Amino acid sequence: MSAYIAWRALRGDEKFALIRTIGVAFGAIGGTSFCGADLTDADFTKAIIKSTNFNHTRQKQTILHQVCWSNATKLDRARLGTSILANPAVCELLTIRNGYKKSYKNVDLYNANLKGINLECANLEQANLSHAALQQANLNHANLTKTLAVGADFSQAYLTGACLESWNIDHTTKLDRVDCQFVYLLEQPNAIGSRERRPHDPDKVFQPGDFEKLYKKIMDTVQILLRDGMNREAFAAAFQELMQKNPDITHESILAIERKGSDALLTLEVAPDADKAKISQDFLKPYEDQVRQLQAKIDHLQQLRSADIKDIALELARHPLNVTNQAVGTGTMQETNDSSRNINIGNIGGNFNASGQALNLGDISGNVTNTINQLPESTTEQPGIKELLTELQTAIASDSELSGKGKTNALEQVKTLAEVGQNPEQPEKKSLGEKAMIFLKGTIANLPDTAKLAEASSKLLPLIAKALGLPV
Repeated sequence: MSAYIAWRALRGDEKFALIRTIGVAFGAIGGTSFCGADLTDADFTKAIIKSTNFNHTRQKQTILHQVCWSNATKLDRARLGTSILANPAVCELLTIRNGYKKSYKNVDLYNANLKGINLECANLEQANLSHAALQQANLNHANLTKTLAVGADFSQAYLTGACLESWNIDHTTKLDRVDCQFVYLLEQPNAIGSRERRPHDPDKVFQPGDFEKLYKKIMDTVQILLRDGMNREAFAAAFQELMQKNPDITHESILAIERKGSDALLTLEVAPDADKAKISQDFLKPYEDQVRQLQAKIDHLQQLRSADIKDIALELARHPLNVTNQAVGTGTMQETNDSSRNINIGNIGGNFNASGQALNLGDISGNVTNTINQLPESTTEQPGIKELLTELQTAIASDSELSGKGKTNALEQVKTLAEVGQNPEQPEKKSLGEKAMIFLKGTIANLPDTAKLAEASSKLLPLIAKALGLPV
């Protein structure tokens, strides 16, 4: 029985983990001790590690950064303490150095020596590769979704076909001379079956240095995901607070606001050495606080409105209105002189005067039409800026998912784009046009995917931006 238990413990059976730990501790008595030693960049290639102690001391930690464990043996008989080697999968990877098609999801590889290692087609989703040495590592077609790679060195690594969805890198991540022909930005295909290949054209590949340039630009940005779309009032208040805390950030720092399903993605341009985590927190916390406060106000107003509507219903039940001979289209109506039946709803919570709202929307729509009509007609079979803006104006006005205020604000941005089209070479106009495009994208990000405006805008906005010489 004792032999069986010892055998199972040495094989890594979790039922006998405590016995294994005790056995390894006894076996390490009198063995080589590296307790408290700094073994940074040490080379244990082909070393026999049996009965070796790598535990921390009370005074000092044992440092095992960038240690090479290639073909080392008997590591399972050593006291590895809380190092990354305590994970059997990591221990095997660092010694055998072949992780082809294996899963290392959520694995800690902090400061690991992975130089030249084979991780082709490996799953490294949410793994911690911070400060790891990955020079010349084979990461072709590896899954690096949400991988933490701050300070990692990918110099001359192979990354063709790798999935880089939401991986975390910063200015300390080294991407010098990476060998990469193309990458994917989505782990799973989207609604149209695309994994967001880069470069987009399937017949093109990155030229030497292209990958590094692409991600250097990405490293100079912060992306903040706004759940359930963007609340404009909360966004304005939170962004104002963000600028106060971070003077380097201005309205010009907003690169894009994109729709991601039911969410919105805000992209900000920041300095290479900026604390991106702090910037994200400085915006998200006040934004979420504002959203909660606004939602509380909406809930309160809805409660008041429900109470008022109930009072109206009771009043109507007591004094029914006598309305007859209403001629639709002529504006005539027979009125009663019974003052007891007049109900004043002017002070009731909520907006019951739709005509005023329609009048405002009609005014702005007329102004937009006048401004667009000042643009030249298209001289080719393809629609020009005038035709594109007219189509966008029609889509906004007819969309049932957009509120009256939302339509008014969106139409004002269309008017701005029409003014840019009259003199697109002026830098001031271009700046206003870029902001108008960002606002429209933010408005559309709040709409469901089935909204007609969302579908029309996905086609129209890129064409309008191209026609006006604005960033797509």
